[in-house]
Amino acid sequence: MKFQANKDVLSQAVIFVTKLLAPKPATAALSGVRIDVSSSGEVTFASYDHDVSTRTTISVDASEEGAVLVSGRMLAEIVTRLPGDTVTLAVVDAKLVVTSGSSKFSMSLMALNEYPNLPEIPEAIGTFDGETFSEAIAQVGVAALRDDGLPAMMNISVEITSAAVSLTATDRYRIASRDIPWTSSSKEEGQQVLVPARVLMEAGKMFNTSDKVTLSLLSGGEREIIALSVDSKIVTSSLAKGQFPRVRALLDEKGPGEGFAIVLASDLIDATKRVSLVVERDAVLKYTFTSEGALLETQTGEAATASELVDAHVVGDDVTVWLKPRLVIDGLTGAHSQFVRLGFTSSNEVGKAGPVLFTAHSSRDSAEVLKDYRYLMQPNFLAR
Repeated sequence: MKFQANKDVLSQAVIFVTKLLAPKPATAALSGVRIDVSSSGEVTFASYDHDVSTRTTISVDASEEGAVLVSGRMLAEIVTRLPGDTVTLAVVDAKLVVTSGSSKFSMSLMALNEYPNLPEIPEAIGTFDGETFSEAIAQVGVAALRDDGLPAMMNISVEITSAAVSLTATDRYRIASRDIPWTSSSKEEGQQVLVPARVLMEAGKMFNTSDKVTLSLLSGGEREIIALSVDSKIVTSSLAKGQFPRVRALLDEKGPGEGFAIVLASDLIDATKRVSLVVERDAVLKYTFTSEGALLETQTGEAATASELVDAHVVGDDVTVWLKPRLVIDGLTGAHSQFVRLGFTSSNEVGKAGPVLFTAHSSRDSAEVLKDYRYLMQPNFLAR
């Protein structure tokens, strides 16, 4: 096997296929990247750990066809730091030799027969804009659970209709949801699948500049898989198992809230950061919304206290809620809007405020409630 490639093109391909390598692979072979060189002058790079795969193909100057398996992360470290404009990769004496300019590296080959076959790509069911998809995943992914205490919540729920793809995540303290328009080619209606959050979040970054991302899906059988692709770049993932909480129904049930406050997102973010300087990381702040604005205060009894009044357009009765500042900032930032509407919903518990719904808002005085992005914080579940 031997070929020569442009360094930048090669680096982009290797980086793409190593982004989703398993942090702790079950076997050494699963940490590898497979390189297949064809006589037609194309090289396919691929990684696969039985659950997640990535692959891409580039055009090269190929002089010998063949296939090898080498350490993915080491290959990425090498090719991104080479000095020359072109790179030559060749198998010499059972080693992969990488040369560029005056630099030369020799990498051990891994057992190719221990590497699994790549999964087949399911039938395409539709397409959506890559930038919109990337933005939506960033908005929703912050709410996915990070530890493995509740495996189902480490996933993002993907609900598919003919009009939109709805992405939802929750860590019990908040729910983040975003609907994105798409062009459907599927005859099925109302599908819901669970996809590992880390896969979708990385895919969002990979395809953020693409005009059209193709979604492929195979569900309902023994082997369930989802694929996202742009040209020759393909990411696949096994669908996750488990029962995802019916949080989308909760969003619809709670509604936008009759009482609400409209704030300048940057003002409330800055005030939250300042007031939270004197509290522990997971402590809560008191937010009081009145006709005077939004008053932020720390709890009494702390070693230090702080408060700040932020301008807000408040409609309805005075409301006091206790919220974790980090989660408030996530909701405000995720709205990707100059103004954010905080809707105050009812609670079944006497004396306790209901969940607070964050939505993007067009202006301080607008009455329209935008529902593409919804971020629900549940202060009645938080410690006082």
